[in-house]
Amino acid sequence: MLNNNSNNDHPDAYSSPFFELKKMILEYVEARIQLIKLDVVEKAAKVTAALFSSLIISLLAFFLLFFLSVSASFYLGEVMHSNALGFLTVAGFYLIIFAVALVKKKVLFEKIILDRIIEDLTKKDGDEKPE
Repeated sequence: MLNNNSNNDHPDAYSSPFFELKKMILEYVEARIQLIKLDVVEKAAKVTAALFSSLIISLLAFFLLFFLSVSASFYLGEVMHSNALGFLTVAGFYLIIFAVALVKKKVLFEKIILDRIIEDLTKKDGDEKPE
């Protein structure tokens, strides 16, 4: 006949200091894993919110710039007595801006955007700075 009263079934086996320590360590590890998961979700949500708000602002800025450009084209067309020349002048202005942006894209855009994303991802809870 098997003896069912092994040391593991003894009530004192579950109250030993080593068992309690093991239980506390496992609970701590589980809590840390949960905290890391929540931190990752929070950071992802913050980055997503920042990207979405930047997209909305960019879209509004695009429409503003578009209508200002059309207005400037018509105004220059009136001044030059040719709408085509007015639109061509504004297009030339944008061509110059495009060329400068293309040459300086690493300095103007990539570095700034990467720095901002890295700053947002590595920011601690108490490091919030007013914008």
